[in-house]
Amino acid sequence: MIGDQQFLKLADLLSEGLLLVARDGTILAANRAFGSRLEIPPGSLAGLRLADIVAEPADDVERYLRDCSRSRQLVPGALTLLRNGGSGLACRCDGALYRPGLGGELALIALRFAPKEKSVRQFLVLNERIESLNREIAQRRRAEANLREQRQWLRVTLESIGDAVIATDMEARVSFLNPVAQDLTGWTETEAAGRPLEEVFDIVNEDSRARAESPVRKVLREGTTAGLANHTVLISRDGGEIPIDDCAAPIRDEEGRLHGVVMVFHDVVERRKLERELTLRAERLAEADRRKDEFLAMLAHELRNPLAPIRNGLYLMASPGASPAALERAREMMERQVQHLVRLVDDLLDISRITRGKVQLHKEPVDVVLLVRRAGEAVRPQMEAKGHLFEVTEPTEPVVLEADPTRLDQILANLLNNAVKFTDPGGSIELSARVVGGEVLISVRDTGIGIEPELLSQIFEPFLQGNQSLDRSQGGLGIGLTLARTLVEMHGGVLTARSEGPGRGSELIVCLPAPGVGERRREMTQDSRATGEGRPGRRVLVVDDNLDSAETIALMAQLWGHDVRTAHDGQAALTTAADYRPEVVLLDIGLPGMDGFEVAKRLREQEWMAGVMLVAMTGYGQEEDRRRSREAGFDHHMVKPIDPGALEALLAGA
Repeated sequence: MIGDQQFLKLADLLSEGLLLVARDGTILAANRAFGSRLEIPPGSLAGLRLADIVAEPADDVERYLRDCSRSRQLVPGALTLLRNGGSGLACRCDGALYRPGLGGELALIALRFAPKEKSVRQFLVLNERIESLNREIAQRRRAEANLREQRQWLRVTLESIGDAVIATDMEARVSFLNPVAQDLTGWTETEAAGRPLEEVFDIVNEDSRARAESPVRKVLREGTTAGLANHTVLISRDGGEIPIDDCAAPIRDEEGRLHGVVMVFHDVVERRKLERELTLRAERLAEADRRKDEFLAMLAHELRNPLAPIRNGLYLMASPGASPAALERAREMMERQVQHLVRLVDDLLDISRITRGKVQLHKEPVDVVLLVRRAGEAVRPQMEAKGHLFEVTEPTEPVVLEADPTRLDQILANLLNNAVKFTDPGGSIELSARVVGGEVLISVRDTGIGIEPELLSQIFEPFLQGNQSLDRSQGGLGIGLTLARTLVEMHGGVLTARSEGPGRGSELIVCLPAPGVGERRREMTQDSRATGEGRPGRRVLVVDDNLDSAETIALMAQLWGHDVRTAHDGQAALTTAADYRPEVVLLDIGLPGMDGFEVAKRLREQEWMAGVMLVAMTGYGQEEDRRRSREAGFDHHMVKPIDPGALEALLAGA
């Protein structure tokens, strides 16, 4: 039939079995592969019907061929071929309409046969490959999900830790900042992303101020972890400086390739502060240990000093040729040295008891006038022996303290003996007591060797080194002033020292609280008013930025018979004072803008201020604060809250 040879020429090239059949199922041609399936020559099949060589019923075969003749697409089917030996070969069959291309010729059907076993095998292989691919896709999806989860977990972890974290790429450009790093650098993650690390993480050496290399650069250069870089300061975006410690580590993939760097750093402000405190504490302990050793050496020296004359005196007393006069001098000398030993031992016992908290004060009413007189009389023989000019100034009014009289005597004795010891013959010493506000000030002033400025804060410390101690340079254990200060503090007072320097003398001031003084002054003032003996009112200027405070002080002063004006800042005070010409200025130190010190300085520059009383009002009452007040031109220093009785007495005596 026309086209058969052309079909066979093509079909014989294929490994699959092919048949060309008519619509009625007549076999027109078969290729070699099909013949080999049936184990017969392919040419012997021409003219046979398809139903003759398959095991399926003819109706099923006819139905399948009819379906194939209606479609140009392959129609799948299944036919069992009958081999020459009688056995069946189950095959998968695909058929479609085939036209040889010659006009008017009947349409033919081409059938392709493949053993089912091979098809199943191919299907299974294909299915296995598809299943394997599905498993790989699922595995990749799980890996991607795990990776996303790990990234999210890592981000949450890095954002929640207390240290600052910055990650960079291989170009040292910022790829991540956690919130702590954002707070310390001043950069948000969005703003910092992609920027060079040095722009975001700007660090300098704490001491030299030279720019420091970030540990990230070292990691990128060497590929290893960079250790802590100490003494580094981070310059934040707003210019603030934060001392930090930092370190960095490489970020590598599974094959060990470097992909970036992660850097961790943290604020070490508190640690630096603690380090400084520990260093200072160690220095203080070392200094205390050194002073202890020096004190023990000095103690041995001070105890041996009186023993030598005592031994010599005993030798003289045992000598048969000693005259009565010599024996009397030896006895007096031995008595003096024994008294000296007793004082040394008493001081040692006192400092030991105070250190262990064993000293108890036995308070009773103490008349300050009698206290000062008693102290002056006790030390006067020593003053006269060294040719000192000794002056005692008693309080101008009766003052009674609730205190331990024995301990007050000991305090003043230590201060006066100290003055005698360090004042050259012919010098002068002054013991004075006065009342200021609700306090009693007892001062011992001398014209002796003075105190170096750097030692003013140390002279009350025990066991001070020889040439740095007032006591040691003339003998003694260096604990007299320590005892005096401690006993004063036990009475609720303060012991301070003043000196203008070496060779210019010194002053030791005991400040003790006297709470009843203000009330007695008030009673005395009321009595004087009742008898018409009160002094006339004064012109008073009250300067305080606290309106309530200024108003209440003004009301009290007016109640006491004074004429009062107020001002609430420095410039207003200067303007009001120039017009009002007050006799007394009560001036607050802590004014806004121009403070009280500057106002006092400008007031004192005015000629009309001669004789005007300038009183500082402040919440600070340390000796340094009082010194600044005096230097600024103030006559008095009153600590807030001001005692109304003390203020009334001050204005009355202006």
